[in-house]
Amino acid sequence: MSTKKPKKSTGRLGKPGSSKKAGLPPGSLIHIGSIKTENTTIDLISYDAENFEVFTQMNGTDVLQKTLKGRKNWIKVTGLQNTKVIGELADALGLHPLLTEDILNTGQRPKAEIGEGFIFFTMKAISPSEEEGDFTTDQVSFVLREDALITFHERDLPIFDVVYNRMQIPDGRFRSSGLDYLMYALTDIMVDHYFRVMEDMAELIDASEDALMKHSSENTLVETQQIKKDLLLIRKTVFPLREALSTLIKTDSVLINPSQRTYFTDVYDHVMHIYETIENYRDLVSGLKDIYHSSVNLRMSKVMQTLTIISTIFIPLTFIVGVYGMNFDFMPELHFRFGYLAVWVVMLLITIYMIREFRKNNWL
Repeated sequence: MSTKKPKKSTGRLGKPGSSKKAGLPPGSLIHIGSIKTENTTIDLISYDAENFEVFTQMNGTDVLQKTLKGRKNWIKVTGLQNTKVIGELADALGLHPLLTEDILNTGQRPKAEIGEGFIFFTMKAISPSEEEGDFTTDQVSFVLREDALITFHERDLPIFDVVYNRMQIPDGRFRSSGLDYLMYALTDIMVDHYFRVMEDMAELIDASEDALMKHSSENTLVETQQIKKDLLLIRKTVFPLREALSTLIKTDSVLINPSQRTYFTDVYDHVMHIYETIENYRDLVSGLKDIYHSSVNLRMSKVMQTLTIISTIFIPLTFIVGVYGMNFDFMPELHFRFGYLAVWVVMLLITIYMIREFRKNNWL
């Protein structure tokens, strides 16, 4: 039976390609991570209580010209591989090169920075993959300004479609609330999908536990080890997110309305719940590995017990045939007419007696 190979998780735990920045000056624009879209695109959604307009496939200069005063403007940048386009947009927005560098580095840990006239926030979106039991991570960065919310995505995320649809409702909360509420909604929808991933992880853990209880195998051990790696990756995503959200909650920036901090606090509570769940699942997975090793040892003990019983039964039989296999001339039993039959009867009686005693003591 072939053994499944574990998926390599080191590339996801630490983004490959970070060494490309070695020796370069701070703020050098280098995309680190996988290319998940063909092109880098810029879209603008401009809205208020009465209006809702969408502009697609724009460049950095046009999007700033279309950004209307008095409206809420959501600038969506999808695809991070074109560093020239993103660099030009960042310059037009007045972003510090170090912030732009963090946006392009998809291995950046979640964090929040409060600057003069802006708030920078980055986190990971986790979505179930098409492959059963797997998931994908995408970095999403936010730059909140008074007149616009700029988001940077590795690819177009379907999980944001719910937010986009709700924005089109004329009398909805989005149309009457500020950009800080839009930022909260996008953050909340990503955290909600963490729960979905954790539910999938719970099913995998339960399936592995059932498999270990029925019949443990090396494949089950490999799957358990992969679950442990995935939990480590999710923990790496969630752990620093707590601190980042705490920064947003405690900030006195005018860009976040005090009434909206309650919503970010709710997201923080969800993240804490997920983090505690991750720790509990890690303990369960460690217990599964102990169950596997105990199961292997138990099967080995049963094998050794069976072999020991067989050996014990044959010890007196071997002694008897060994005695009568000696080549002495004067052995009275050698000339006994029913000697052969008598030896067989004695050996059978010994065997039956020993088996009976083993069963009586629940050893067999």
